[in-house]
Amino acid sequence: MKNRQTVAPGKVVTIQYSLTNAAGVVVREATGKSVSYLHGRNALPARLEHSLEAHVPGDIVRTRLLPEDAFGKRDPDLVCEMPLEEFPPGERIEPGSQVVGADEDGNQVRFTVTGVRDGIAQLDGNHPLAGQTLVFEVEVQGVRDATVAELASGQVDPD
Repeated sequence: MKNRQTVAPGKVVTIQYSLTNAAGVVVREATGKSVSYLHGRNALPARLEHSLEAHVPGDIVRTRLLPEDAFGKRDPDLVCEMPLEEFPPGERIEPGSQVVGADEDGNQVRFTVTGVRDGIAQLDGNHPLAGQTLVFEVEVQGVRDATVAELASGQVDPD
């Protein structure tokens, strides 16, 4: 019987996962395309990556992440309003659309338009899952050695 590889740094790991929040609301069902990532390169939240260590294909791992272990706590400073006339002409500004702006330090921030009223856009720069406790249920589907190119780039080569 072939020796199965275990999840470890430097391995390309293929997973399928479902994601629910603490209230049991399904955020992602495990019916989408499988995801491959380079383990040990912070492609996943650190606590989730750690929980997958030493597992083999076929294992199912359930991990609960607090906000600080996942997408962080909500930052009220990333919620703001902006007059519509300050946006570039032709930019789509409607609830659910995204715009790119900068924070006070000049760092690029992606904002989601959460509302538009009386010529003012309400913007939220928090990740949509920020502030939530999340439960990942992950099936390890495959583990293989990363190629030299994958290790150099930190990215998994597309199949």
